[in-house]
Amino acid sequence: MMFAKSIKATVALVGFGFCTSAMAENPLIQTYYSPDPAPVVFGDTLCTYSGNDEGGSFFTMHGWRVSCTTDMVNWTDMNTLILEAGDFNGSAKKNGDWAAQCIRRNDKYYYYVTVESAQGGRAINVAVSDKKEGPFKDALNGKHLAGPNWDYIDPTVFIDDDGVAWLYWGNPKLYYCPLKENMIECASDIQVSDMSTFNGKYTEGPWIHKRGNKYYMIYAAGGIPESIDYSWSDSPTGPWTYKGVIMPSSEPGAAFTVHSGIVDFKGRSFFFYHNQKNVKGGGFSRSTAIEEFTWNADGTIPTIRATDSGVVKPIKNLDPFVRVEAETKSWVGGMTVNTSDGYTIIEHVGSEYGNVFLTNMNSGFYTKVRSVDMGDGADRITVCTRGSGGMLELHTGSENGALLASMNIPASTAWEEHTFDVTDAAGVDDLYFVVKQGGFDFDYWYMESEKTAVPQTAYKGTAAMIPGKIEAENYDEGGHNKSFYDNDRENQGKVYREDEVDLVDISDSKCGDAACSGYAIGYTQENEWVEYTINVAADAKYDITANIATAFETAGMQLFVDDTAITDAISFEKVDSVFTTYKVVDVGSVELKKGEHVLKLLITGPYLNVDWLQFTDPNATTIIREVRLTSQANVSYNVFGVTGKFLGRVENADANLFATLKNAGFADGVYIVRAIGQSKALRVKVK
Repeated sequence: MMFAKSIKATVALVGFGFCTSAMAENPLIQTYYSPDPAPVVFGDTLCTYSGNDEGGSFFTMHGWRVSCTTDMVNWTDMNTLILEAGDFNGSAKKNGDWAAQCIRRNDKYYYYVTVESAQGGRAINVAVSDKKEGPFKDALNGKHLAGPNWDYIDPTVFIDDDGVAWLYWGNPKLYYCPLKENMIECASDIQVSDMSTFNGKYTEGPWIHKRGNKYYMIYAAGGIPESIDYSWSDSPTGPWTYKGVIMPSSEPGAAFTVHSGIVDFKGRSFFFYHNQKNVKGGGFSRSTAIEEFTWNADGTIPTIRATDSGVVKPIKNLDPFVRVEAETKSWVGGMTVNTSDGYTIIEHVGSEYGNVFLTNMNSGFYTKVRSVDMGDGADRITVCTRGSGGMLELHTGSENGALLASMNIPASTAWEEHTFDVTDAAGVDDLYFVVKQGGFDFDYWYMESEKTAVPQTAYKGTAAMIPGKIEAENYDEGGHNKSFYDNDRENQGKVYREDEVDLVDISDSKCGDAACSGYAIGYTQENEWVEYTINVAADAKYDITANIATAFETAGMQLFVDDTAITDAISFEKVDSVFTTYKVVDVGSVELKKGEHVLKLLITGPYLNVDWLQFTDPNATTIIREVRLTSQANVSYNVFGVTGKFLGRVENADANLFATLKNAGFADGVYIVRAIGQSKALRVKVK
């Protein structure tokens, strides 16, 4: 850890409760152009899916994106692109990616999108994912759900109270169909609504919403420039009765096209739309905005006016004592925009292995985080960065407000945490992360006080004993960049522990001639690591073996004790092609001192699965270093694995014990053998 004293500036502390002295800002997403917002609630999280405007002289949209919130004022970029036209197995052309909407059913996320069909015209495609942030994959293997037809744009979807899902779309007509239970096919022929009941104003961008027993169809209306109007019905199939204008076309900052969505969240109602107020915004560079509203007593929707403040009161305050993603923010200032080749693209968000971070931050760039509850006070702030280094300041109240911390970010090629003192960080306030000197990427941050600091401790409070076996999945507790570092942000194997280390169930694999059991670390990438608190019984030189699997020649690891390398970076040969065969390999022999230490396992070459590490007490076994054992002829031996598991017996072993084991069918590896009737054990390597 790196500690640096901050320069104190006078800070006025705010009281506890919600901080409302600084309003939220519209548009609510600044780090990309986000047309055609489609809000959806997933439990305690609300996400808004959108297109990805790239400017130019027409609607150029390369892929779709999503941002999510739990407090309605701070929004987190969940990825750079969650889906693009090229993911549809040749059915869609690039840069024709128009409005879309996502819905969850049976723990799957279905994304209905507009594409320009490879056959000509436009079409409705559907993609599916296990995660709300994707990545999404083509659900119909190169087929359209509906189309192609030039009228087929802007899908909207919902699941009614009776479990039937309905899909609507179209310009200038409103098309619809019920969906099958699989959510990827129409359950009947496509129907067309009678547009005359829409007072002749329907244009495009339909949004279906149900409240009570009423169905609300909200849409872009009236031609260019468009307003947001709505109709309602007692049935999902109509007839629809026109009810009026929600947002007029004359609002300040309005784009000539509009698209909206209404959603209820935590007992409050929100209206989403897009405008062109973002930096260098325009009719082809549109961004999502939001307004909170209250329904009229008779169930109608009031007229909603566009504001610069958006949501004033957060759902809750932000907790800084847990990790907060750097891309979580209520506002971004000092951005640069790439306008080369006639496009308009913001490039301050990057993604790698599913991990999202801020990048390309020059001097003057800043992010604002609203309503941060620092409680009785924070003593330190930790930031995770990489790159050539720079200077980052933490201010309160504004980007030029009181200085809480001055952070001299060191250069690093990998993601590293750096910790700095903060001064007068207490109560509820808005925080500003201000870049004074760029050159680094910014992943996440969190604060600590003496009472909130999470220490690194042994798994379940018990240090691993040396000599002995360390199960790879039993790494220390303490969290990311304390007890482990993982490139992505989820346990890809989805087993054993609920944090970010990728663990896999290996019960379907072979460990030598026997079935494996338990778990292993998998999906590994270079520079990932895990740590273990170990308790060494005595000063000695210990032999280390590991049970590993890999389908690549690039796999490798290195071991450290108390941050000092105890082995070289070791490369391993391919074991099989599918990671289902585990093999015991030699790692080396190392001198260890008695007492408690921290062992680090660093991945130096990707795609290495590690089941366990074994430290062998040299005083318990005699290591056979000569090939021929003249004194051991015609003796029978019990054979054990390095973990002590009985593997079999060899009868009447001749003088070449290595050859005896190999001829008996034992695979390459290390074995412990003990002569029948004797207590002394021998360690034998077969190769």
